[in-house]
Amino acid sequence: MIPKVIHYCWLSGDPIPEKLQRCMDSWKKFLPDYEFVLWDLERFDIKTSQWVKEAFEAQKYAFAADYIRLYAVYNYGGIYMDMDVEVVRPFDDLLASPYILGLESEKGVEAGVFGAERYSLFLKKILSYYERRSFLKEDGTFDMRPLPSVLFEILTDNYVLRERNSVGIPFDSSMMYLFPSDYLTAKSYLNGKIEVTKHTYTIHHFAGSWLTRGRRVRVAFLRLLGESNANLLVRIKMSIFKKLRIIR
Repeated sequence: MIPKVIHYCWLSGDPIPEKLQRCMDSWKKFLPDYEFVLWDLERFDIKTSQWVKEAFEAQKYAFAADYIRLYAVYNYGGIYMDMDVEVVRPFDDLLASPYILGLESEKGVEAGVFGAERYSLFLKKILSYYERRSFLKEDGTFDMRPLPSVLFEILTDNYVLRERNSVGIPFDSSMMYLFPSDYLTAKSYLNGKIEVTKHTYTIHHFAGSWLTRGRRVRVAFLRLLGESNANLLVRIKMSIFKKLRIIR
C-alpha cells in the first residue's frame, strides 16, 4: 500500500511564487491527513549524486529534482508532486495500488505526479539510469532530456505497457499499468487547454521551469496559434523537411 506521504522538491532557495503556492493550497484542501515532505538541500545531500550536483551547480534545479523525486519515492514510498500540480480530488482510492502512473502524452509518462510503494522495482531501474550518468556532457553541454521521455523509454524497454481505465485492477509484474492523461495531467502541454473529466485527480499546469528561453518562446508561440494551427504548422515543416531530404 502506498503511504499517505506527499514528496515535493524546491532547491533554489527562492521564495515560492504565488501561482505555485495556490496549487499547493489545493493539496492541503483535498489531502488534509497526508504528510508533506519538502526535499531541499537540508534533506538531500547533493554530493551523493553526480547528476544532482552538476545540475544544481548549473542552476538547472528541475533536472536535479528529477533524480531526487525518484530517490524519495523509492526509499520512502508515497506520492511525488511538482509544485505546479493542482489536486482536484483525494488520492485515497488509489493507495491500495502498488504504484500510480499516468501518461502525459503518447510517448511521455507523467513525471510531475506519480506514486509507489517503498522499494518499487521499476523505480530502482529508473534510478540506475541516473546513477551512471553525468548532467554535464563531454562537449560541455547539458543532458536536458525530459524525465517523461526517460520514463517512457525505460518502462517500454522493461515492461509491457497497458492502459489503466479503472482504480481496482489486477496487477501483473511483467506489465506496467498507466492511467490515460485525463487522470493525472488533464492539460495539454502544447496548447495549454485544460480538460477535466470525471476521472481527473490532478491538473499539471506545466510551469516549465526547466525549459530554455528558446523552448519557452516556441511553446508560447504554439499555444498562441491554437491546436489545429500548431498541428498544421508541424505537418508543413515535416513536408518541407522530407522534400529537402529528397533533393539532397
